[in-house]
Amino acid sequence: MTVSPLKENTLIPDQTFPINVFFVSSFPLHWHDHMEWIFVRSGKTRIQIDAGYEQLHQGELAYVNSKQLHGAASLEPDTRLVCIVFNEALVRGNGLDITELHYFLPYLNQRMKWPSVMKKLDPFMDQINESFERLLAEFERKAPGYELLVKAELLRVFGLFFRYAKQYAVQNVNQPAARIHKGHDLSSLLHVLRDRFADTFTVTEAARMVNLSPNHFCRVFKQVTGKTLIEYLHLLRINEAERLLLETSLSVTEIAGHVGFSNMTYFGRIFKKMKAVTPSEIRKNV
Repeated sequence: MTVSPLKENTLIPDQTFPINVFFVSSFPLHWHDHMEWIFVRSGKTRIQIDAGYEQLHQGELAYVNSKQLHGAASLEPDTRLVCIVFNEALVRGNGLDITELHYFLPYLNQRMKWPSVMKKLDPFMDQINESFERLLAEFERKAPGYELLVKAELLRVFGLFFRYAKQYAVQNVNQPAARIHKGHDLSSLLHVLRDRFADTFTVTEAARMVNLSPNHFCRVFKQVTGKTLIEYLHLLRINEAERLLLETSLSVTEIAGHVGFSNMTYFGRIFKKMKAVTPSEIRKNV
């Protein structure tokens, strides 16, 4: 996985079959545009997903939606994680049946939330473990037809997970405290910032969105993201500016305005501080 600060450009070699598998013991806090299953093959890990934390053991599972901050720290020497990263296009329907409308869209659009983890004692974990093992075997062998079988196992995992999520919602309808330790839930704010990074946000406005005082908000936000609010916004803006410099013919001035900088000098200074080169040098290399 190729990681720049927080925003990750995940290596997916075949864009016509957008999935890749990574075997790691831990990884730093980051986010990307893909969905991801994190399966604990051995050991124990501490998973962060947005503002939530959870310890997972061998045979347990975490789900990460697109654009969610997530990271993992190994808690035992033999910890091994399997990270299955894939584009939503691989599992979404084609509009000819109800699977996309009924199952995927409510979650992809953040109107509903899946549970973030599944424990070993959860009723569907044995079947999900078996599906992951079959998926990995097919992905590694790449025998004729492996794409169909990988996709079939991925959809089976989602089917079991949806079934579990339904039961979990019913069981916890009268229990506001979820199993995952939330602390202060910044998830909705982080999604807003990633979608509207070019807008102006003050600390007071952001704090109001999560019902915290400005001072308390600053401490919590830094704890969750490792950055101040303005540093986080700068990171989102500069990453997008770099993408536009590499992939479009927009001028540097147009790009600066597009990502939320009205002052070109300030834009250039922040860009060089974060990328170690100027926007013009990036464009010249292209």
